[in-house]
Amino acid sequence: MRLTKLALLLCLSFPLRLWGEDSASLQFTVAAPDPVVAGENVKFQTLTVNTGATQWEKGSYYWVAEVYTIENEEPRFLAQTEPVTPAESVPPGGAGGVQLVFTVPDTFSGRRLLYRVILIKDGRRLLETDFKGFQVIEKKFTPPPPQDFRAGGDVSVTYKNSSTGGWDNHQVITSANIVGKVKRASFLFNTYLVHTYSRPVTPTIVLLNLYAPWGNLSAGDIAPTLTPLSLDGQGMRGVSYERQKNRWAFTGLVGRIVAPQEPTASFSGRFARYTGGGKAVYELRPNLKLSLDYVLSKDDAFSITIDTSANIMKPQQSVVSGASLEWKFLNAFTLNGEYQASAFKADLKSEAQAVRGTGYRQELKYRSGLVGLKAGLSRVDAKFASLASPSVIPDRLTYDAEAGVYPADWLSFSAAYNTYRDNLANDPGKTATTQTQTNLSNTLRLFGGSMLTTSMMTNTALGKPAGVQDNRTNTLNVSLMQPINVHTVNISAQTSDFKDNTRLSHDLSSTLFSLSGSFRVSPRLSLSSGMVNSVTKDKIDASSNKNNSFTGNITYGIPRRAMAVQLWATLSSNKNSSLVTPGDTSVMNLNLETVWLKSRSSKFTFGVGSSAKTDNRNSANNTSEITFLTRLNYSF
Repeated sequence: MRLTKLALLLCLSFPLRLWGEDSASLQFTVAAPDPVVAGENVKFQTLTVNTGATQWEKGSYYWVAEVYTIENEEPRFLAQTEPVTPAESVPPGGAGGVQLVFTVPDTFSGRRLLYRVILIKDGRRLLETDFKGFQVIEKKFTPPPPQDFRAGGDVSVTYKNSSTGGWDNHQVITSANIVGKVKRASFLFNTYLVHTYSRPVTPTIVLLNLYAPWGNLSAGDIAPTLTPLSLDGQGMRGVSYERQKNRWAFTGLVGRIVAPQEPTASFSGRFARYTGGGKAVYELRPNLKLSLDYVLSKDDAFSITIDTSANIMKPQQSVVSGASLEWKFLNAFTLNGEYQASAFKADLKSEAQAVRGTGYRQELKYRSGLVGLKAGLSRVDAKFASLASPSVIPDRLTYDAEAGVYPADWLSFSAAYNTYRDNLANDPGKTATTQTQTNLSNTLRLFGGSMLTTSMMTNTALGKPAGVQDNRTNTLNVSLMQPINVHTVNISAQTSDFKDNTRLSHDLSSTLFSLSGSFRVSPRLSLSSGMVNSVTKDKIDASSNKNNSFTGNITYGIPRRAMAVQLWATLSSNKNSSLVTPGDTSVMNLNLETVWLKSRSSKFTFGVGSSAKTDNRNSANNTSEITFLTRLNYSF
């Protein structure tokens, strides 16, 4: 499937982070199919435009996606997809896209997951989408009966194969989701292991959370946070420990935040990067807390083999330390302040002294029953660097504000404003950028069930001089969620316009319409379906990119035989009239599964699927594939 097909769901309503001389404009990001069946692949399709003044050289940038669960109304890191490094360079004004694949664990049936896509160039995050959700089709789970020692969950073993390569794609997947309690401690264990001939064990997800009177221990795929400037939501494979006693609280962690990747002819490779640190918090008064933190991040220079002097990649290190303060006053106000100092070495093999920088952040919150307000200020100088907090951009002054009004349970209004400027030292050799983003949204609940949401976003980026960067994006979105007895229907429409006053990039106009629903026809029969239509038009060369996607799912239960049959299909098409990358393709996926409930604690699944891609412009690209799987689930 060509990357140009990734124009399927233009979602410019998501906040982006753009910085430096390199900049990008998100055209869309979408998870397909949505809903996705547990145990199957979901693809995060993303398309951006290079709105900067320089070309993205191949090998200098890569894509990765992070997947999160929702716990206590907050996102919690689950896993990270394999990074994808495109083989193409992206010139200024050109479009670059990616398709990242994530296998949804069987044990997450019936849950809604979140994801975000990250574009990293030259070791820094050039673009990061906001969280977006996708639904995993629900599967029943029967909890174990209560007992003194409680441990229960679900373990599954799946075998998969496909016709590509002569049925030589053997793959076994072991997944487990176990919760339990031992004496006064409780635990949660999740794992998702992939087994193949070439790689006997690939731990895609491994997480153990232990909650005990002596502290909380997390091991595996974790995403701890110390402070926004030192270490913030950095996914890692490691260990963290939290302990609170009386007025003291302590957090310690260590782990690998970047996996090593050997260099190739077109890619310089990546060192393994490790991070360790801690934070100590002391409660001076019931409403006043003081924190001290320290974070060390370092590349392992021996984690990959560099066999040529042409490779210019150097191992790096950053040390960040500082203090933060939290003060709650007048019942409804909270003031947070943070100051951090960093020491960064761009080449550990060099004898040069570390470059030192500072950064600070202040935030004031107000929360009452009907109103929520927040205002923030942060300043990070050009020499500040924290490898464990890649979303912190050096040489940037940022102001942001948020407001929410909740006059009734069925009505809410929210507004957000964010602006930043860089090149704080007014270096004449650098382009100064000012970017401003404004969001307005309203949610209205009608008749006790219907939910109508409207939103508007404006994003402007202005360089100094303006001839280098001057663009504006306007996005409008309307969505309706309508329950009808036991059924649910969702409708969404969106328009977006991108205008570049410098003419370095083409002006774009986009529309998006989606319709989906889930229906319970009878106690035995349930249906779900959805469709998405998106069109992106280039106002300069009159080209267009049209995408259509249709999904459907049917589940039929046969109680007398303790069986259920599930059929789902996805049909997607793309037509691109671009003179540079024209395309006309379609993809059809069809899957059938039969579930046999052998007992109250075990069940077998047998499935077969087919996938066919048709390229109407070049039949040599046509492909077809048949897949087979069998799965054993055991619940206890």
